[in-house]
Parts: sequence; C-alpha cells; structure tokens
Amino acid sequence: SPFYVEGDVATPTAFIELIGHGIVAEAEVLLVETTQRPDDRYWLEPSVATGVYSLVDLLALDFHHPLLRLGTYDEATDYDTLKRLWDEGYRVPSRRWSRSAYEAHLARERQFEHRVSPTTVCAYCALDLSDFYGPLANRLMEYHIDADEEMWVCPTCHKALHYK
Repeated sequence: SPFYVEGDVATPTAFIELIGHGIVAEAEVLLVETTQRPDDRYWLEPSVATGVYSLVDLLALDFHHPLLRLGTYDEATDYDTLKRLWDEGYRVPSRRWSRSAYEAHLARERQFEHRVSPTTVCAYCALDLSDFYGPLANRLMEYHIDADEEMWVCPTCHKALHYK
C-alpha cells in the first residue's frame, strides 16, 4: 500500500535508497503535499509539526541491487541514468560499460573459454594458482581482453578487471 516519504519528489517515478540497509526501491510518486507528518510506527525520528511529504507506491524492491555499490552514482545523477543503471545493474559491472558493449566484450572473451591456459600465473596479481590447486590450476585461469591487451588471469582478478 502507498506510504509517505519525507521530501518533494519531482519525478513521476523515483528511486529510494535506505542508506546503510542495502535496500533500493523504485516507487511511483502519487502526490506531493505540505502536511503534518502522517502517523506511522516506522518513522525513525519523532514527529515534526509540518513538512513536505511525497506519497509513493512501490514498483520494485531490491535488497542488494548493484546501484548500492560505492561510486555508481551521486546525488546529481539524473533519473534517466539511474533508471538505466537499475535496469542493467545485474548485467553490467561498472559505469564504464553499456549493456551492449559489455555483452560484446564477454562474447569476445568466450571465444577463448574452451582453451586451457598455457600458464598458471595470473598476469594481473602474479599469483601462481598451481601452489593451491596443482594440475587443476591451468583450467581455472580465465582469458581477459582489455583494450588490445589479451591476458590470462585468475578468476578474482578477472571479475575485478570488469568492475574497473
């Protein structure tokens, strides 16, 4: 059911982040009014006399959405950008990627996934996986393409490189 949030939400749809709780909600704004804060047992602070409140209705709720990653957006980020980040968040690891560019990048890398790495040493962190995994290490290495550079990296570095 609809609920009030403090403040004037100017767009017809908004993202509401519960800071420190790992929750992002997409909500439709039904109305904005200056009124006394409605009684609700979930307000964290005591009631104030009069203020501006927006009545919103939830469209979507996510408890661990990638929008919560540090540096993904700031207060000045426009709604259209936030909406794109929300929609693509599960498939795009960082701001530098568009969905199509990231999918094309992964397609290029998948062309090499059938190959067994000629090395067990990560080109990024220099960790030798054979120290931990013995003969399995060659099969654990992953192929990464960064600009025109191609390299074999450990799975952790591969994921981190996509987030840069």
